[in-house]
Amino acid sequence: MNHIIQNIKYGQHLELIQPVARPLIEVLRSHYSERSWPEVIIPIPLHKKKIRVRGFNQSLLLAKAIIRMLPKDIPCSLRPGIVTKHRNTLPQQSLPARARHKNIQGAFTVEKNIGYKHVAIIDDVVTTAETANEASRELKRNGIEQVDIWCLARTP
Repeated sequence: MNHIIQNIKYGQHLELIQPVARPLIEVLRSHYSERSWPEVIIPIPLHKKKIRVRGFNQSLLLAKAIIRMLPKDIPCSLRPGIVTKHRNTLPQQSLPARARHKNIQGAFTVEKNIGYKHVAIIDDVVTTAETANEASRELKRNGIEQVDIWCLARTP
C-alpha cells in the first residue's frame, strides 16, 4: 500500500485513487453498519504552497472518490473548506516522532459556526496521528462532538 500511496502523491498516478478507495469503502460500510455515519467528510488540507508544487491534495481526491462510491442512501457529504492549513509545515514524514506534534501544532484553522455534530476527517497515511489529532482538536474546539479519523494506511 505504501508504494501505491507514494505513486499517487509523488508520481501523480491519480488513476490509482479509486481502486485503493474501494476496500476502504467496504471497511467503512462494515464499521458504520450499526453506527451513524458522519454528516460530512473533511479531507486533511494541504497548505496552498504545497498544492501549488504538487498540483493536488491527495486526501481531497480520496474523499471525492469515497463520496462518489457511497450508496446514495448514506447522508454523508464532502466539505473540504471546513479545515484549512494556514501555516506551511515541514513534511511530517521527514521528522522524528517527537518533533511531529510541535511541527503541526496550530497549523489548522476551522470555519466558525459549522453546525455539524459528527464529522470524519480523512488522510492518506496515519503514522503518529499528530496531523489528524491536531485537526480533530481544532474541530472539537469549534463545537464538533465526534470526529472519526479515516485513512488508507497506518504505518508503525
